[in-house]
Amino acid sequence: MSQTSIFIKMVCKPGKRDEAVAALETMLPQVEAEPGTLVYSFHRDAGDEDVLWIFELYRDGDALAVHSGSDAMKQLMGSFGDLTAEPPMFVMATPTDTSKGLPS
Repeated sequence: MSQTSIFIKMVCKPGKRDEAVAALETMLPQVEAEPGTLVYSFHRDAGDEDVLWIFELYRDGDALAVHSGSDAMKQLMGSFGDLTAEPPMFVMATPTDTSKGLPS
């Protein structure tokens, strides 16, 4: 199976972006325990103080399913209602064979 990547755009309510980052950081112990989660990173948009970008990379679709189905993920998703201005936008992708810097 091929690696699976996800790009997520999260539009936060005004002034709530740092709280959203803190909520995402609660997932770090969970993803450390998931051998199939290769990258789990958060990025503040340089041009919009209310936008977060999340990049995730998984060994394969099965690893993504383990992550997505975890109790910790369900709890995290429930906490975003007070922080987000709109539903997150998810883009699923597959890295090309010529990408640089991605774990294999």
